[in-house]
Amino acid sequence: MYDTEQLKLYCTGSTSALLARQGGKLTGRQITTTIFPLSFPEFIDFRGPRPKLAEDYRYERLLQEYLVTGGYPEEVLAPNPAYLPNLLEDILARDLLRLFPVKKPAALKDLVRLVAASIGGRTSFNRLSTLLGLSLDTAKEYVGYLEAVYLTASLGKWTTSHSERVYSQKKLYLWDMGIKTICTGSGDEGARAENMVYLELRRLGIETGYFAESEREVDFVVGQVSAPLPIEVKMLDALDPKDKRLAGLALFARRFPAVRRALVVTRSVQATVPFHGLELQAVPLWRFLLDAGRFLNPM
Repeated sequence: MYDTEQLKLYCTGSTSALLARQGGKLTGRQITTTIFPLSFPEFIDFRGPRPKLAEDYRYERLLQEYLVTGGYPEEVLAPNPAYLPNLLEDILARDLLRLFPVKKPAALKDLVRLVAASIGGRTSFNRLSTLLGLSLDTAKEYVGYLEAVYLTASLGKWTTSHSERVYSQKKLYLWDMGIKTICTGSGDEGARAENMVYLELRRLGIETGYFAESEREVDFVVGQVSAPLPIEVKMLDALDPKDKRLAGLALFARRFPAVRRALVVTRSVQATVPFHGLELQAVPLWRFLLDAGRFLNPM
């Protein structure tokens, strides 16, 4: 059909491994695209006319809903308390078991819950293997399986050392906040905010990693060593350069003198202040998610 008809074929699926296997006959004649859950602007459009930018209270209300509901279109358009639990069960029982040699299916569901409860934390596979009752290699494989079906995603360390980047601990995130809600409830605003910033960077195709040294951390770093941009996600309502919660950014500024600007994504603060020799720009999460490119690449 592809060779004989003037057609465009769209093959979709929730599993990258399945598409890779079934698309073999189209090798060299296909373009693979990752379809993300709804972005914040798309979520707003699903809810009706977009508010004026001056109506920040409306954006803040929509953001709180977005952080809990997530971005699966069917759930956004027609909320159903059974939809996301059923979707999760289908992915774990249908996609994963059909594609991968899973000997302990229950451990996969437990792993999703563990990721949901510790979003953005550096992951020890030794700890995961102990908690799940799996071997170290199997724990690593199961994390890979969840990534293959777009339930979880991982972030490596931002470093110039290839070996350190490969062997350092990973930070784990979810592809959709609705999955976190059914696993852990509606709380944990800070983790949800960090997760959404991560997804937005992925959506924009921006390579990133986290910075960690001496028990201090920066959530994300984008760009090369010659001109990196550190990004911290903190649900702040006031900005104080002496705030200990910004200690990771302060350490990063000392380690990398080429840094000229840092970004902190907040709950409600929008300001620019001097900070350890650089410019610290604070932006509310809702504004960042509306137009992240504007803040990542200012003119």
